[in-house]
Amino acid sequence: MKAVSLSVFAIFGLALMATAQVPVSPASIKVGKVEVAAPSTPEYQISGGPNKRSKIGKWLELEVGYETEPEEIDELTFKYTVLLEKKLLTGDVTYANILKGKDHFAVMYVSPKTIERLTGGKALTGASLENVWVEVSRQGQLLGRASQKPGAVPNLPQVGGMVLTKDKTPFAPLFFDRYEVIKSAR
Repeated sequence: MKAVSLSVFAIFGLALMATAQVPVSPASIKVGKVEVAAPSTPEYQISGGPNKRSKIGKWLELEVGYETEPEEIDELTFKYTVLLEKKLLTGDVTYANILKGKDHFAVMYVSPKTIERLTGGKALTGASLENVWVEVSRQGQLLGRASQKPGAVPNLPQVGGMVLTKDKTPFAPLFFDRYEVIKSAR
């Protein structure tokens, strides 16, 4: 009797694991248009301690919407490539535990100091920001692409570390429910 019960539980467990591992393919993800905004640095009020003032800068916010078909995807990586002042900036973010649905968004930022350095202190213009590309992948498999404007990524040296994930910006506590949880790098 114990052997029969154990066999039934083992078969049920295997069936449950098989249904939970839905394959993810390029048809599983629909990537929308890349949206670009230039929000100001958010200001916060603190009580106690010094209140240090600084010049409020303009960030470059790069957001893309996407839809997913599988009931759950363990992780998706979004690689951003930004052509700003003839420099190719890159960065990526990996989100975890994405549920099926239409209203998903991925976001990354370029800091005011980086923009200032690349533009020589001039204001950011449409001519300064030539294009933004986003590639979506899972475990190395490319699932989708989007860009702000049509065109391929130029063959230029890439500069990493200047396109930042939301949690590394002053926008970290804002719009928390709009984005998926960023996978921790452990």
